[in-house]
Amino acid sequence: MAADVIHRRVRREFRQLSVGWGTLRTITDAFESEGFSPGPESDESSQRRRLFDAYAEAIDWSDAEQADRALRVFEEVVSWIEPPEPSQLEQVYANLRRLLQRDGYGLSDEGLIYPVKTSTIPPLPLESLRNPASIREHLDRLDPSDPSLAIGASKSLIEATSKHVLEELGIDYDDRSDIPALVRDVQKALKAHPDTIAPTTIGRDTIVRILSNLSQVTVGIAALRNEYAPDHGRTRSSSGLSSRHAQLAIGTAHTYCRFLLDTLKHRQDRAN
Repeated sequence: MAADVIHRRVRREFRQLSVGWGTLRTITDAFESEGFSPGPESDESSQRRRLFDAYAEAIDWSDAEQADRALRVFEEVVSWIEPPEPSQLEQVYANLRRLLQRDGYGLSDEGLIYPVKTSTIPPLPLESLRNPASIREHLDRLDPSDPSLAIGASKSLIEATSKHVLEELGIDYDDRSDIPALVRDVQKALKAHPDTIAPTTIGRDTIVRILSNLSQVTVGIAALRNEYAPDHGRTRSSSGLSSRHAQLAIGTAHTYCRFLLDTLKHRQDRAN
């Protein structure tokens, strides 16, 4: 028996949204506009639940074509949601994204559901680390379709990579250290901090400026995370963020972590 393309937990969430924000007419129109016909009604007490179930139970959820049409129905359901507070809509979207992601789908800020493409982010050189599992977890969370999540994951990736590199170098650190402290410590340990560049180094001023700017960008990502990320006390709405902000955070974090890991490998190769 083929597995369902759209899991029951996703369908259950959209059922609740349909009941809460739809009417008998809008639910009927949403399904019939995509070519669906209702099956037998259940003995559910709510008319809207009965109607949603009659259509949903008649869909073959293991059929990709029918599942794709059902997702267009769900997009229509999303358009009905009008909570009184913007923060409530953000919570609804965050929950839908979490559920849809498990089935390989994303939800745009405009309420469109789309298949999540295979990540185009180049892999990081993790062979110098003894246990890079946590870094892989953060890489998996770099989803540009969810800007606030991507910014939070970018900050966590920088933090985890810095700690791993310090561990590989045998240097102790305070697990409660913030990003500026970790960045300073790891770059000094790798002899890649502006303060560690010898005065006689050719192009010293340019190298120092680049390293300083690189450090400041990571601090900026941490600050954005504190403002917008869903797993931190948020002081601003994330409605101003888009995928371009997510891509900027992801690209910056990836570049910085790649620099740390490449520098670590260079030091290890020279020591062997």
